[in-house]
Amino acid sequence: MEFRVLGPLEIMHNGRTVAPSAAKDRAFLGELLAHPGRFVSTDHLADALWPDRLPADPANAVQVRASRLRATLRSLTGQEDGGGVLRTQSGGYALDLDRSATDLACFEAAVRQAEDRPAAASALLADGLALWRGTPFADVPSTPCVRVQAARSEELRLSAVEAYADLCLGAGPPPASLVADLAEQAARSPLREPLQHRLMRALHMSGRPAEALAVYDVLRTTLAEELGTDPHPDLRRLHQEILAAVSTASAASAASTASPASTAPAAGAPSASTAPAELADLAPAAAPAAPRAVSPPPVDGDQDEPEAEEAGRQDRGLSRRTLALAAAGLAVAAGVCGAVVARLSEPPVVVMPDVQRPIPGDSSRLDADVTYPDGTKVREGARFEKVWQLTNDGIVFWHGRYLDRQLPWDGDDVCHSPRRVRIPDTRPGESVLVRVPVVAPDVRVRCKVFWKMVDDRGIPYLPQLRGIFFDVQVVPDL
Repeated sequence: MEFRVLGPLEIMHNGRTVAPSAAKDRAFLGELLAHPGRFVSTDHLADALWPDRLPADPANAVQVRASRLRATLRSLTGQEDGGGVLRTQSGGYALDLDRSATDLACFEAAVRQAEDRPAAASALLADGLALWRGTPFADVPSTPCVRVQAARSEELRLSAVEAYADLCLGAGPPPASLVADLAEQAARSPLREPLQHRLMRALHMSGRPAEALAVYDVLRTTLAEELGTDPHPDLRRLHQEILAAVSTASAASAASTASPASTAPAAGAPSASTAPAELADLAPAAAPAAPRAVSPPPVDGDQDEPEAEEAGRQDRGLSRRTLALAAAGLAVAAGVCGAVVARLSEPPVVVMPDVQRPIPGDSSRLDADVTYPDGTKVREGARFEKVWQLTNDGIVFWHGRYLDRQLPWDGDDVCHSPRRVRIPDTRPGESVLVRVPVVAPDVRVRCKVFWKMVDDRGIPYLPQLRGIFFDVQVVPDL
């Protein structure tokens, strides 16, 4: 039997695949898989599955989820004990990985073997990376331990991608598949400079220097705007090498079309004015430029030139950016899991990415519940708009951020709202109103839903904060 977590959660056995359908069932199995082979206490599982409010009988609620998992395993294996994979001990549960495996464990084994067997490293890494189907624990409700394991897995994947890229680039021009994979991972981790470095090399070695230079330009702009830093010296050196190669190639191309007996351009040869604009813009000047002519003052209706250039630069920068600021993992304390998992002598090892969450200098403050403060009564079936006022009280510009609905995951009927709403771009020191349209159910119930600030992949920007929530009472009549 194999549990697959490198993408949506799946269980495979003898060619058959099943997946838990209920979110709480996925959360239960995800917590066990986040502690592979370890005993996980019932108390920890209850806190993870119901962080907002525990059921009246937490142990029984956890036992229900365990029974549902056993039923799934029985249907998959045809055995009464479900293959003996789920073990019950006094006060908790564990997965017996002597009778099962995970794709994450197989991937980790491939990475270790690649380190020990350099001659086979390329094939081993390729096989390991082929196990990935998407974001780890993709459809598992986010809990602290699942987030830690997902962040660790993503970091290990990026390290393997970089190691595999080094092996391929050292052997000659890279295959097209490698360039595509590097481009995808670089877009997902726009601040991971070692990954951007390898993408630039792969593009340059594939005869695509202009794209390599564009990657550098986007990275330099992003680092300056988001963190106020410059690219690493290794990236700057590679940038200069590519520029020099482009300049040399441009000069050689021009020389090959010139007449040997004359410095004048031959008929049909490209002149400075007809050279490819892409290469002309990228090549460094070989001699000091001629003095720039003074432009006449703009007439009415013309935009001032410096302002037009600045606006154009910002538009180009925004259009080139495919993702907002994102990091591969979350700044969650590794000990958060070790404190509540029985028989766990050490907390899980978490290898954090180059840029951690929370981002240094990033901060948010809730100023007010502008509408429908906590405890407000609303009519059954009512439509209303919850509005919060948030202030960016840090030093990081907010761009491409969202409020993401966190809890409840399932259970009783609750107020309906979008899963995610956009937070308007906000400069440091500015306040912004964030609006969520809500529809109350047609039954009397309490609606309390948590929200967190995330990027477009759902990764929290401020994982150390619990988030904000709306909390209303739905009543028959007001």
